[in-house]
Amino acid sequence: MSDTNRLWQRERKRRFALWDLEKLQPGSDRAIQYLAILDEIEREDRDDPIGDAVAMSVEELRERVPETEIVEVSGAHFVVVLDEHIPEPWKTRFEEASTGSTRLRQGCYAGDWRRFLRLWTAEMQHLAAHREKR
Repeated sequence: MSDTNRLWQRERKRRFALWDLEKLQPGSDRAIQYLAILDEIEREDRDDPIGDAVAMSVEELRERVPETEIVEVSGAHFVVVLDEHIPEPWKTRFEEASTGSTRLRQGCYAGDWRRFLRLWTAEMQHLAAHREKR
């Protein structure tokens, strides 16, 4: 199986576990199964990292990933984050979290990228709260 496919499967699994976990209060017995999934994924991240930015923080991403203004032929202006500027595994994480979102061919809207980074931080805080109550 290719690294791309393994990364996609890993991040898809992480995304679904995070979405399920966000519905639960820290300390809930129902969280145990999602915490086990997320623990396993983090072990995979350590033992078999995929992508150069696996250890990159959200703050580092904010600094590293530039926003680009695009002017369409019609004169419309858009601020986007170009796909090639988002390092892996963050690009795949963002794609999984943004399934169904509108975007331009060149990349995602910068506001969607910024929102993803804010939500990721909140999700990691929620995950930490669950782990503390385990």
